[in-house]
Amino acid sequence: MKLVYSAALGILTGIAAALLHIFYPPFGLILALVGTAATIWAIGRHFGARKYKLIASITWGLILWRASTFGVGNELLVQGNSQGSALVFLGVVALFIVTAMPA
Repeated sequence: MKLVYSAALGILTGIAAALLHIFYPPFGLILALVGTAATIWAIGRHFGARKYKLIASITWGLILWRASTFGVGNELLVQGNSQGSALVFLGVVALFIVTAMPA
């Protein structure tokens, strides 16, 4: 159950980050990054294991990967502009740091 819970939170955090990063720049991007890092950190604190943070981080990455590719109507949720690139790069860096922190 912990596995499913951490994967679901990673999915929800990825969706929120993809939708928030373009809202009212640069505050939406900052909110998306801080929210992502705080959620992944809280998963580790709640369950007490790094593997659950890793699972949530992987699902966050999968959601962002899907949001960065073209959809059925050729739409992109995470574009290749400065905000989208910053979300992907800084998000991955933040997830590495938070996942490496002790649980």
